[in-house]
Amino acid sequence: MKQSLLVIIALSTLVLTGCVNREQADAKLTKACQAAVNVFLPEGQHVEKVSSTDFTASPEGPDFRHVTIHSIVMDGWLETQYDYECVFQEGFGFMNSNFTASIHQVIVDGQVYGKAGNEILGDAQDHIKLNEAVRKALYEN
Repeated sequence: MKQSLLVIIALSTLVLTGCVNREQADAKLTKACQAAVNVFLPEGQHVEKVSSTDFTASPEGPDFRHVTIHSIVMDGWLETQYDYECVFQEGFGFMNSNFTASIHQVIVDGQVYGKAGNEILGDAQDHIKLNEAVRKALYEN
């Protein structure tokens, strides 16, 4: 009896330490949105830092999350503030044991890249670069 109780406690501890909360998921989405934006900025420009972020439910559906990053873009000489928007489709595993997300759209300088329904916006190469940058930001350390 004592051994089975210890096994239950050990399994409970393992499950609870593997949980992903909303703040951790939002931090990953912020990093992924920054990577997505950098794909479409002109050569020589990049998002230097994100000063703040807004998160809202997306009208795309219940499993979508709208992210707005308020960022500072550096072009080598000048730092300028810009706002960029990303929409991610996301999901949490059983009891928030894991978190997955994929980019649905990114808006850079008024241009929308990604998907609208099942239609790809932009060309296929842009879509591949976008998904690769987001995957690296979300799943590689």
